[in-house]
Amino acid sequence: MKHPMAKLARFAWRLGRNFLCVSPWGRSLLFSSESLANRFGPGDADYAIRVFMHHYQQLSAAGFPYANKILEVGPGQNLGTSLLMWALNYRRAEKMVTVVLWDAYPNIRVDSEMFRETARALLGSASWCDLSDALPDEGIDHILSMVAQGELRPDIRYRVQTLSNLNDAEAGDMGLIYSQAAIEHIWNISEFWPMIIGLTRPGGWHSHRIDLADHGRRETNYVEMLEWSRLGYWLTMRFVPGAINRWRASMHMTFLAQAGLKILSVSREIRETLPITIGRLNRAFRSLEESDLRTTALDIVGVKLV
Repeated sequence: MKHPMAKLARFAWRLGRNFLCVSPWGRSLLFSSESLANRFGPGDADYAIRVFMHHYQQLSAAGFPYANKILEVGPGQNLGTSLLMWALNYRRAEKMVTVVLWDAYPNIRVDSEMFRETARALLGSASWCDLSDALPDEGIDHILSMVAQGELRPDIRYRVQTLSNLNDAEAGDMGLIYSQAAIEHIWNISEFWPMIIGLTRPGGWHSHRIDLADHGRRETNYVEMLEWSRLGYWLTMRFVPGAINRWRASMHMTFLAQAGLKILSVSREIRETLPITIGRLNRAFRSLEESDLRTTALDIVGVKLV
C-alpha cells in the first residue's frame, strides 16, 4: 500500500478510536483498568529496581543528598520504585519522609498489604543483588525487611486528581520530583512544567526520564505523531488515554529554562537515522534540527532556582 493510502487508513482507524474515547463507556471498552495499568508501565519488581537505579545514579552523580517530601509523576502500576525511593530517603533523612504518587488514572492499590507484598517481591527479585552491590551502605534491605514483616509502614500517599488540585494541596513543598516515561503523555507541557516546578521548594531537585517515541511502534517510526497537522493530531489522539504528545527534546529544555529549573545534567538517546524522510513530517516540524528529531529519550536532572 502506498504511503498516502496507509496514512489515510491509520487516520480513519485512529479517528474512530479517539472519538469512542470521548465517553467513559468507550474508554472503558478500549482501555480497561488492567490495560491502562500495563500500558503505563509494568509493575514487576525487576522493572521497579531498574527505574530506581536509573534515577539513583543520575541524582547521585549530580550530588543529590536527600529529600523529606518526594513526588513521583505517573507511577502507573509500579509501586516498587517509590518504595525504594522512600526507603533510601527514610534512611538518609532520619525517618521523616513522605512520598506522594500522582496519576491521572487509578492503576494501583496503596495499602499496608500492598506495601508488604511489594517489599517481599523487591527483596526476592533477581535484580536485588545488583541493587545491594550498588548501594552497600544505604541500609535499604533492612528497612524493606521491616516493611515486608509489617513492622514499618511507609508514608506513601496516592493521589488521582488534576494537576491543579495537586498544586493547591502541595505547592512549593517537594524536595524531589521524578518521573519515568510519564511526561510524554502530558497533553500540554507549556502548562505542565511551570506547575510541576511550582510544586518544588527552592533548591528542590528534579529527575525525569522522558520517552519521546511512539511506544507502540518505536522501532519502526518513533516520529509518527509528527506526521499529522495540529488538527489531524487532535482528531486522532486528543481523548485517547496515554496518547503520546509531540513535544521534542529542545522544546522541553526551553520550557524548563523558562519555568526556573537549573539543569545540572542532560543526556539524550539518539538514533542514527530517521525512519521516514523529513518531507513526510508536518511543516511545523521540518525546521527542527535532525538530531532533535532523532532523539528518542531525554534524561534531565536539575534544581529549582532560589
